[in-house]
Amino acid sequence: MAATGTIALNANSLSVTGSGTKFTTEAQVGGALVTYIGNVPYTFVIDSIASDTALNLTTIYQGSNVAGQSFSLLDRGAYTGVNAELGARTALAIRKANYDKINWQQILTVDGDITVKIDDYSQYTGPSWLSLANSLSGINTSLGQKANQSDVTDALSKKANTSDLGSLAAKSSISYSELNTELQRYSFATRGKSTAGAGVWNFSNKPYGFSQYGTNIQVSNRSDSSDAAGDNIWQHYLSLGTDGVVAHVRNINGAYGADKLYGTMNTSTNSSGALVPASPIVRIVNNKKNTRQDLLGTQNDEYTWESDFGLTNDESEGCNVSKIETGKYLVTGATSLAKDLWQVMDCGNGQGRIIALAEAVETDSGIEVHCYKQKYTLTDDGDLTVGRGDLIDIPDNTWIDVRLEMPDDSIWNKKQIQPTQDNSTKS
Repeated sequence: MAATGTIALNANSLSVTGSGTKFTTEAQVGGALVTYIGNVPYTFVIDSIASDTALNLTTIYQGSNVAGQSFSLLDRGAYTGVNAELGARTALAIRKANYDKINWQQILTVDGDITVKIDDYSQYTGPSWLSLANSLSGINTSLGQKANQSDVTDALSKKANTSDLGSLAAKSSISYSELNTELQRYSFATRGKSTAGAGVWNFSNKPYGFSQYGTNIQVSNRSDSSDAAGDNIWQHYLSLGTDGVVAHVRNINGAYGADKLYGTMNTSTNSSGALVPASPIVRIVNNKKNTRQDLLGTQNDEYTWESDFGLTNDESEGCNVSKIETGKYLVTGATSLAKDLWQVMDCGNGQGRIIALAEAVETDSGIEVHCYKQKYTLTDDGDLTVGRGDLIDIPDNTWIDVRLEMPDDSIWNKKQIQPTQDNSTKS
């Protein structure tokens, strides 16, 4: 709760001096004192109370001397509840991290079936990547056995079902229009595919809820051409999407499932360090002095400076960020906020802690983004709630991520349009 008066803190000292304060009636030993210094929250545990204007902390204040600071007080019960919740969330995060390490180690090093565990204690069993790679290595052909073009042409005329290839059979070059026509008609020589063993072909993934994919890599223990499921049958498909999406589809003992795989193409790391779905994202800062190592993305190439106050990724290129006043910023160049998943992310310290709150509002001028100080309130039931306080500039070394909808004529969308000229691709 908000407390009476103001306080002064001295560097490397346990003592807190109050002015107009009522420590003996408002504070509790074992409770907490919370104050903001330079837009950064500080939380201290109260060790002893000497008078209405003097108390001691359990740990020294490691900062510069300050005075006239407003502050809030939490009683022992509320502070204990905060620590308990923090402990539970920390344990969950550690469990997730441990499972991730164990799972990835198995996926990359074990040659055979592995059991992948999820933080909710669910699990599934299937072959590791090393096992898949070893299975696929058997289908490689040595360079000395590769046929020349005339051999391929002869083989096509004698053995191949050229109706599967349509007009592309045995051609040495094709145009974009020819390729697209045959892809739509025949999925490019995949109509006679076999599901036995291993293979590569076009894959229709519509039953699993994802978009259509361009190429599918299969590994299976079947010895015939049937794609039926059943006991003691397993089939794994790595689907490579024409839109850049990758999915793992599986059929294990008659049970089908699919997982969408995430990487730098379809995710981004927000200012708290969490992985979130990407698409057009504008990253807003208070100035170019921000030196966070992950500001430009995990590979330092996902975001580019667009102005003194903002960065864009590939899909949001062309957007601009300007500063209106303290705590208020304006994004232009987008049509609206994103219509699904998420729209705006609070400011984090890169280690899972929120240090300021964010809001995004659509206006006639563009999208206004607001940054607020966190305001702690203790309810009558003893619950601690966090809400929006005063508007503040985005703290140094953090940012606000805003997810957008872009116009059809944006730089990214124009790049996705198929060229109208008759470009040829050599086979």
